[in-house]
Amino acid sequence: MILMWIDACRPKTLVAALVPVVMGTLVFWIYGDQLHLGARSDYLFTFFSCLGFALAAQILSNFSNDLGDSLRGADNPNRVGPKRAVANGLISTRAMKIAMGAVIALACLAGWKLGIRHPILFFPATLALILAMGYTLGPLPLAYHGLGDVFVVACFGLQATALTVYALYLEVGATVSCELPWTPAIITGLGVGLMANNILIANNTRDMETDAASAKKTLVVRWGRTFAKVHYSFNLFVGVLCLNYVFGPLPLVIMPLAFWQMAGFWKAQTAQEFVPFLSRAAILMLLTAILCVTATCLGWIPVKF
Repeated sequence: MILMWIDACRPKTLVAALVPVVMGTLVFWIYGDQLHLGARSDYLFTFFSCLGFALAAQILSNFSNDLGDSLRGADNPNRVGPKRAVANGLISTRAMKIAMGAVIALACLAGWKLGIRHPILFFPATLALILAMGYTLGPLPLAYHGLGDVFVVACFGLQATALTVYALYLEVGATVSCELPWTPAIITGLGVGLMANNILIANNTRDMETDAASAKKTLVVRWGRTFAKVHYSFNLFVGVLCLNYVFGPLPLVIMPLAFWQMAGFWKAQTAQEFVPFLSRAAILMLLTAILCVTATCLGWIPVKF
């Protein structure tokens, strides 16, 4: 039972929630709190509040995706890849709806104290939860109208990164002289979002045939696997360059692995051959974040902003 729910959380995708919060914290430390005097309790409180909320939002999106794709027929016996909980009868529709409510409660619990201190944060946080549920549920499911990629880049890239920076500015700025570094936050968020989007592209490229059969009009369904391969390569290249611009040359160390991953993605043809690329995209994203953390700790940051 526990393993079933863990699988439903889709652990590989949680990297897309972890990395933008880490990167937003780094951006604020480097470009906002320029004296690096940050009160540790303020930093830790804000970091873990944002991280808890981001993880809950990602799990909510995954649960909603599992439920929505089951109800709309996208998860069917012809689908290649890991078994989905609701479609395969491992978790009932009712149980998944209850779990979604519990995850929303956890998201609120993670962010309520920070939200009470700074009520302006309630607006983007509420929007994030609504969009997470609206990915495959509701009257206009984003994934079924080719908007899934926009959702990932905007919410798990730009919004999550910039919102972490803004939350730190509001909280830490009460005790430390600091600035609001919008430019590096947006560039970093774009880089993170593009790399996170490759997790979705790998998933949608694998599922192209079954998505098309269920009228799930992802960009891959609309424009084909060749477009997906170009999109995947663009995201890797531009994503790493964005992080290189903000964090200096160290993130470029990942480029040989990125090119190897691009080559493998271009070579793949069948749905089964695309299966490994979801985890590979997540690993590459995580390794790039580790390089950015390392560059920050070593002070190898060319401050441009």
